[in-house]
Amino acid sequence: MICLNCGCQLDLEVKFCPHCGAPTKMSDENNVGEITIIREKKVFGFAIGFEAYVDDTKLGSLPNNSTLSCHVPYGTHEIKLTSTEKDVIQDIELNENQRNVEVHIIPKMGLLAAKPFIQEIKYK
Repeated sequence: MICLNCGCQLDLEVKFCPHCGAPTKMSDENNVGEITIIREKKVFGFAIGFEAYVDDTKLGSLPNNSTLSCHVPYGTHEIKLTSTEKDVIQDIELNENQRNVEVHIIPKMGLLAAKPFIQEIKYK
């Protein structure tokens, strides 16, 4: 996330810019949703970890049978899942009717490696 006042790069969940003190979109809690990325438990590809990003901010690693989540302001957000074989990018739209989203992923096995595969997107 970028500060609209000074252009400083911000962490996803900050309410005020640490550089200039301006409020961010996260300061209005009525306009905040949640993105949850769930890696389903699978036998094949279980040892291959994926990295998860929201709007180019790294959320963390997703080993087999794990979950990551973050709060973000309403709007369109880019989810990126990386692996050794190929990145997967998906845009997610959050608004007052679709406040929360779950992105379910599994590994899709290739010839030499696995890549993340979005199995289902559930809006709540």
